[in-house]
Amino acid sequence: MKTRVTPLLPLALMAFLGLLTLWLQYAVREGAGGDSRPPSHDPDATIENFTIQNLDVSGKLQYTFSAPKMQHFPDDGSGEVLYPRVVQISADGGNYVVTANRGTISRQNEEAFLYGDVLVLREATREEPELRARTEFLHVLAGQGILRTNQTVTISDGRSTLTGVGMVINKPKQQFTLQSQVKGTFDAPARK
Repeated sequence: MKTRVTPLLPLALMAFLGLLTLWLQYAVREGAGGDSRPPSHDPDATIENFTIQNLDVSGKLQYTFSAPKMQHFPDDGSGEVLYPRVVQISADGGNYVVTANRGTISRQNEEAFLYGDVLVLREATREEPELRARTEFLHVLAGQGILRTNQTVTISDGRSTLTGVGMVINKPKQQFTLQSQVKGTFDAPARK
């Protein structure tokens, strides 16, 4: 009996195409198509000793942001900053200065996280003494004018002092809230 090759040819062609498909799938996912690992959180740029100035529509300085070093990360668009310093210029002369040991800034610069020896300082004016708030962590929502922390805070305003755990500063409403364990001393001005 003679074996015919003709009926086996379509089966062999189908098996070959099936193996080719499996190989292409492997090559695209694992092999020649590149690495399938997610992108790493490695910096793509480093900036040293810089200052950024933000102006309003009339060209008046609104704030400055400076640091000795910042790294940008392309995987999430964030930036990590060493010893950041932000100065918000106030019309009445009571500028706000914020400093920390390090910070992280989101992709759209909408929020920042400051860590280590965070200081929020309102410079003294003719009417108000200097105000200082110290904590170890501060979450800044720049567009909303909100600063908040869940850590211990010490606030000094002239010779008056408040401490507490958790704080929210709402600049547009010109108010701050200490959330728990509040203690303080108030230095009342002398009566005339």
